[in-house]
Amino acid sequence: MSEAQAFQIDWTRYALLWVRMAFGAHSLISGLNHFVPIFDIGGGGDPALSPIGPFMGQLIEIGLYDLVKVIEMTVGICLLANRFVPLAAAIELPISVIIAYLCFFVDGSPNIVFSGAREIGFNLFILACYADYFLPLVTPKAKMRPLWRAPYLRTSSP
Repeated sequence: MSEAQAFQIDWTRYALLWVRMAFGAHSLISGLNHFVPIFDIGGGGDPALSPIGPFMGQLIEIGLYDLVKVIEMTVGICLLANRFVPLAAAIELPISVIIAYLCFFVDGSPNIVFSGAREIGFNLFILACYADYFLPLVTPKAKMRPLWRAPYLRTSSP
């Protein structure tokens, strides 16, 4: 290995660290702020003040918004602690997709569109960095491999 290669910087690692910390902190604070108000979110949190309001009002009314915020806090902790990162990003993806959709197509104001792009962009970047964990899921003709027959649980050879 040449001296130049020995000191070559892997920018992906630094980018992943930055995105993981930023997305993790945002997720943890966003979730925590729902239960313990730390930051004023403007408008007193009245869902009627946004075009997204009816959707948010229904989430709150049926109690699903609390679950979303618990998931966000859990994902934030995982990302900040660098534990179960691929799983955390996968669990957060449906929430990120809904947030991005609402920001891009329902609200559409520039600052809200930026929030949606950041949310989905950070999540997709983390998933792309851990793609090796997910690529086997897109096997066209996957073979059945039940958990109880997994190689690490076998006591004898097949």
